[in-house]
Amino acid sequence: MKKLLLLPVLFLLAACATPQVAFNPRADFSNVKRVAVLTFNGPKGDVAADLMTQSLLMQGADVVERQRLDSVMHEQSLSNSSSFDPATAKQLGKLLGVDALFVGTVAESTPQSSYIVNQSQNPYFTTITPVSGGTVYSEGSVMGMPNSQLLSTTANVSLLSRMVDVQTGSIMWSASMTYEGFDVATAMRGITNSFVRSLSPIWPSLYKPK
Repeated sequence: MKKLLLLPVLFLLAACATPQVAFNPRADFSNVKRVAVLTFNGPKGDVAADLMTQSLLMQGADVVERQRLDSVMHEQSLSNSSSFDPATAKQLGKLLGVDALFVGTVAESTPQSSYIVNQSQNPYFTTITPVSGGTVYSEGSVMGMPNSQLLSTTANVSLLSRMVDVQTGSIMWSASMTYEGFDVATAMRGITNSFVRSLSPIWPSLYKPK
């Protein structure tokens, strides 16, 4: 029951988070009709890129299928790091027929974890397994282990992303955000959805929020 009571609180805390966003006022977003999302650098960067792709599609963006993107990059011996080079970005734009690339980094990815607190009759002796993650919530007592309690932590993720003009190699938009969820994928999805919502007012190809 404790877990159920805490779930809405954790959701509200996470929902209050917003990304830090910057965009180039000279960039013409109306020229961006089709985009591609490169694999993010860092742990689970492929998952972050897949979720960014999904978030963009949900808002009406025309996004190149990621398997095609990976195939082209492999054929051209390109890597994610080289995509920041203006010449390479332009080459990718021509090969894929895209106007902009999304690149990014997973700056932090701390998975959900669980641990047991065992309080002995002697108040000076308490054993706790290592803890990592975000907010701690109780899942109740542990069956067969008197004076014990099972606790869990939420997952924490920090993402950074940039939208790059393939013609000039300049950054059109940049955002960063840290989010807390019950697993890494949920936290990443919360961030990528927020990223795309921040683009909606300035990018005509996206559906406008109601």
